[in-house]
Amino acid sequence: MQLVIRSVYNNNSVLVNLGSGKQAIVSGKGIGYRKRPGDTISSTNTSSILYLEDERIKKHFATLLKDVPIDIVVTAFSAIDMAKKNYHYSVLNYIYVTLTDHIFQMYKHLMNGKYRSSMVPDIHERYPTEYAIAKDVLEIINKNLNVHFPDAEVKNIALHFINAQGNDPDSEPTDTLSMKVNRIVNAVFKEYNIKRNLNNQNYFDRLMIHLQYLVERVQNKALDNHALNNNIERDFHQLYPKSYEISGKICVQLESELNITLNENERAYFIIHIQRLIQENENKPS
Repeated sequence: MQLVIRSVYNNNSVLVNLGSGKQAIVSGKGIGYRKRPGDTISSTNTSSILYLEDERIKKHFATLLKDVPIDIVVTAFSAIDMAKKNYHYSVLNYIYVTLTDHIFQMYKHLMNGKYRSSMVPDIHERYPTEYAIAKDVLEIINKNLNVHFPDAEVKNIALHFINAQGNDPDSEPTDTLSMKVNRIVNAVFKEYNIKRNLNNQNYFDRLMIHLQYLVERVQNKALDNHALNNNIERDFHQLYPKSYEISGKICVQLESELNITLNENERAYFIIHIQRLIQENENKPS
């Protein structure tokens, strides 16, 4: 079968048209060498093919290619495709961006000798499917990129699938409780330009796990009712005004959209997590 090239990424990867508006990323040794858009290649020369079946996924792919090497983008997309097919695991589309960025950042740190294992706790007993997926994804990463990430990286990868679990991209979206919580928090973070990076990755991952536990507490109507010292909220406000402001916005939106009431204890947890995340300097009370 002859495939028509739409774009050439490098000597080993090209974008091809499959007809009826469908496209795919085709990889193979030398498959793009001296090729131009409009040329044809034989499907028998390909070592792998990644179907871009959704318009949103195509846009994610095109956007990521501006900053991320093609082999890393293809690796991430292939890993997600594996999870969907082999585990029948439904994900929200944003995982294509978040997992690709994570792999890229960790790859750079590994190549520069700056890779550090995350201190995020192991929660595989609570999420066995996501951890099984993550182990397979790690094998794909190490094989495709010819690197060796330690097994500890499984925890980080699993967290991406835990946070992005949702409906199949082709189906009508249903805003589950977990999806609502993650959407609210990420929207506030975007407003304050808070992103996961090398310096804050451990704290960011811990916050994501805290959100999962919060969802369970809400579902089980088991929010923490332990009373805090009356001075703690005042002290947090004085010491960490920005963290207090950010956590306040998150809590207000959570209460409004989920129709719940978060007590001072739950609010304090958010302030502590966010303060660690943004490393706000203490403003000593006068």
